[in-house]
Amino acid sequence: MKEVYKEFEKRRSEMMRSPEFKDKELGPEKEKEILKEVISETIKQAEELPLAEKTEITQKAAQLKDQPKERQMQFLVDLALDKGIVVAVNLARSLESAYLLDEFHDTLVDQLYRRLVEEGKLKQI
Repeated sequence: MKEVYKEFEKRRSEMMRSPEFKDKELGPEKEKEILKEVISETIKQAEELPLAEKTEITQKAAQLKDQPKERQMQFLVDLALDKGIVVAVNLARSLESAYLLDEFHDTLVDQLYRRLVEEGKLKQI
């Protein structure tokens, strides 16, 4: 998650230097939009995991497949926060649900945003 936050900070400071926002603060909505873009790009760029990790993901996917969607979602978000977005994305993809992957993206943005607000790094919308 550190990489996501670093990229977020980089883009936020670039935007702050743009003429549109010069001498102004970015609003919380704009900050959340930037965070969503960074997470979206991270998900799109998620590469395949090494075979050993892939085997573990396949086993975990088999265990999660029959769980309610809410439980799957919470597990994916917890996994992303603990082991990284790439691992969680690979698991979400192995569950073969485009809906779940899309919902994971939105939920992860919301939870990460909430976490950054709690840590005082962002202002709440």
